[in-house]
Amino acid sequence: MINLLQIIIVCITFALSLFVWLHSLFRSQSYKRNYFLLMQAMIIVYLFGYLLEVTSTNTEEAFTAVRVLYVGAYFVPVFTLFLIADHRNIKLHPLYIKTPMVIVALAIIIIMWTTKYHGLIYVDYYLIKGSFNRLVYTPGRLFSVIHHYPTACMIFAMGILFYQLKRWSAKYRKQIIVFIFCLAIPFVAEGIYIIGVIISPDAHPFYFTPYSMALMSFCLYLGVLRFNIFEIISSATIAAMENIREGFVLLDEESNFLSSNSAAEKILPAMSNLSKGESILSMPGWPDELKNMENDLVEFPVTEGDTRYYRASMSPVMSKKNVIIGKIFLFREITDNVNLMKELENAAYIDSLTGLYNRKHFTELALVDINRALRQNQTVYAAMLDLDFFKHVNDTHGHVAGDLVLRTTAEIINNTIRSYDLVGRYGGEEFVLLFTDLDVSEALKLMERIRENMEQCSIKYQDIEIRLTCSIGLARFTEDDSLDSSIKKADDALYAAKNAGRNMVKLYGTF
Repeated sequence: MINLLQIIIVCITFALSLFVWLHSLFRSQSYKRNYFLLMQAMIIVYLFGYLLEVTSTNTEEAFTAVRVLYVGAYFVPVFTLFLIADHRNIKLHPLYIKTPMVIVALAIIIIMWTTKYHGLIYVDYYLIKGSFNRLVYTPGRLFSVIHHYPTACMIFAMGILFYQLKRWSAKYRKQIIVFIFCLAIPFVAEGIYIIGVIISPDAHPFYFTPYSMALMSFCLYLGVLRFNIFEIISSATIAAMENIREGFVLLDEESNFLSSNSAAEKILPAMSNLSKGESILSMPGWPDELKNMENDLVEFPVTEGDTRYYRASMSPVMSKKNVIIGKIFLFREITDNVNLMKELENAAYIDSLTGLYNRKHFTELALVDINRALRQNQTVYAAMLDLDFFKHVNDTHGHVAGDLVLRTTAEIINNTIRSYDLVGRYGGEEFVLLFTDLDVSEALKLMERIRENMEQCSIKYQDIEIRLTCSIGLARFTEDDSLDSSIKKADDALYAAKNAGRNMVKLYGTF
């Protein structure tokens, strides 16, 4: 009667495990379900072997049943460990860790299936019939060793969970606690059995482990349904995210990290060190532009050696009740576009040869500086600089040499004036300057330094040494002046300097 009740219980447990396997197979599309399905399949094999054992009529049938049971018993802990590591985002190397673990489990199963020829696991065995039919055996030399393997796998899995427990946010610790509770069930069952054996070695106590395996998987699946442990993101979606060039980041509604693809981790390398449930805002290098981002497009730079530019878009993930349950960020590189726009802007504002402002943009900036200086009662000076005998350089050494002279002149002016003074290329070999908040003596000294630096400069072109001087005209901006009129005054002073012998500075109104 008791044996019949045991068979019924095993059948119910088997049917429950099969239901869980089928339900998870067709309900979830998550790629993370794969190891759960493998683990559940091995539990079904384990229970099937145990069912064969308790219904055996002779010793050979019971021995065959135990060999089937071993197939499940040694793969369940392996796939459980893979499931835990995969969900915790801990990458076990497929060649150096996963493959050897599967090979060890397979080797143990092969040894068990051939043990009657070598006696490494069972030296002898026989079937005991009674209230609980079961195979009794005399352990072989490898029995104790190989029985530590599934225990080691489960302990390793538990260690991962306890290590992760303190790192994950409170919201996701519930998931870890579910895992810990489920993995503890077989340990407790095995402990009860071992205690029973120690207390009554000849009593053959009831073996709870098969039922505990089924209970573990059932509780785990309840946790899957309750906490959505398998993210609702299909394996096809994951594969697609890994094969697109855009970076993909999935956060929950509180900006805690859930998932990312390799493209996003390449853009922001620190993301690969995030654990699930960690706030993305705590990640080093998370762009400030994204911290308070709404449904919009935002551009941000990333400087890792060269500066790269990206455009981010954020889309909310909505539940069926139209409640935000997550956020998806997509990053697209726009470095080429940004550089092109900069080149276009430079073409509109910058003289391509000297790198100075062109005449148009200099005029725009100068008007702003003049208005600001007048509001603050500051002096304003305009200056015109022209290279002496520049045509001789072009005629004698060619335009390449002339271009080198113009670039060098621009560098000398830039290195002499203050950082907030304006300078532009006015045309040909003429340069225009505007500076504020200097008295007349300071303005003249500044122009003299430019003239002296130009005079002392030696420009090497091929095997030739080129020396040039410059003439400068300086004019103060008055209340009656416009920008054009002040530049005209500086230009008049420039021509006075040239007529006086060149290589000198002339102040408007003093000649």
